[in-house]
Amino acid sequence: MDYKYIEQLLERYWEGETTLQEEAILRTFFSQPDTQEIPEALRQYGDLFRCELQKEEPLGENFDARILEMTGEAPIAKTVSLKSRLMPLFKAAAIVAIILTLGNAAQAPWDIWEDPRDAYVKAHEQMADTVNVLTTIQAENVTDTLLQAPAKESSTYIE
Repeated sequence: MDYKYIEQLLERYWEGETTLQEEAILRTFFSQPDTQEIPEALRQYGDLFRCELQKEEPLGENFDARILEMTGEAPIAKTVSLKSRLMPLFKAAAIVAIILTLGNAAQAPWDIWEDPRDAYVKAHEQMADTVNVLTTIQAENVTDTLLQAPAKESSTYIE
């Protein structure tokens, strides 16, 4: 018997080009009762085509009841709050804030003094400069306020 047609069908099957009828021919060929007539080279594919496909039944209306009966447990409903849904977002925002804070702290100018007295003197000078600037600004504000205030006319004269 010439098995050239079966070999061509197998080649087309592996390429995914067979029709359903051609696959039925392959199933019929490999399902024959006398497998001794099939050449050894083709016999290795027999198990693949001899299996029968099971028909799937639709889930149906009582699917949930059947599953609950099989497991013996009632379904557990879990409520999810808004806080738990947004928690990953809060964590991400906190991480970004920490990274930005550390980045700003790393860029800040740090005066490193080996002697604590030098650091004290430097800090004292900076504070004194700040106080001098603030007092100057306050003094200017007071004089501006006094100059802009209208003069009160007095009706009584002291003699």
